[in-house]
Amino acid sequence: MKKKLKKNEKKKLKILKAIDKFKNKITTKEKKLSKINIKIAAIEKKVAEKKARKLAKNKVEPSTSSINN
Repeated sequence: MKKKLKKNEKKKLKILKAIDKFKNKITTKEKKLSKINIKIAAIEKKVAEKKARKLAKNKVEPSTSSINN
């Protein structure tokens, strides 16, 4: 009876350790994904700023040429 209990306890410990390993892997992957998401957001922000500058520049240039004519 005691041997069975010991085997069951060992199995439970192995399962718990495996679960903990998987949880750690999941959290590290989530951290990596969040870092990637932050980088993507920064890149999108830069692109949007460049587009806004181009649009502003294009809108300003025709008005100055119309004043000169």
